[in-house]
Amino acid sequence: MNKIYLVFIVITFGLLCVQCKKQTANKLDGTWRYWYLSKQDSGKIQYWEFREPNLLYQTIYIHDSLYQDTANWVLEKDFLEPTYLDIKGLGSKYDGIYRILKLNKKFLILQRYKLSTGSTEGAFNRMEFTRE
Repeated sequence: MNKIYLVFIVITFGLLCVQCKKQTANKLDGTWRYWYLSKQDSGKIQYWEFREPNLLYQTIYIHDSLYQDTANWVLEKDFLEPTYLDIKGLGSKYDGIYRILKLNKKFLILQRYKLSTGSTEGAFNRMEFTRE
């Protein structure tokens, strides 16, 4: 009888983990405006648009110029672990694995802890967004 309860609990937690990952992806979908935290970047406006299936569109407005790029993103969520966002395709300045510190209807805060090469040296990058 105890084995049946154990199997039921394991299946239930597995389904909850998959459901949490899907809910996070749904919250992430949409357009987010990045807020530059340094004065030297004043005059720049940057948007990230997350779309299914795992496409990220980056648009940067710098005075009279427009820069656009696309990338891929993947959510990584293990049981009882924080949610991570793996971004590939935007170049070394933005590629890497980010921990999602905050994600709700209004705010997205990411903190990169690992570069796309797997190195943690010099990887720190904190990015704060608001939903558009």
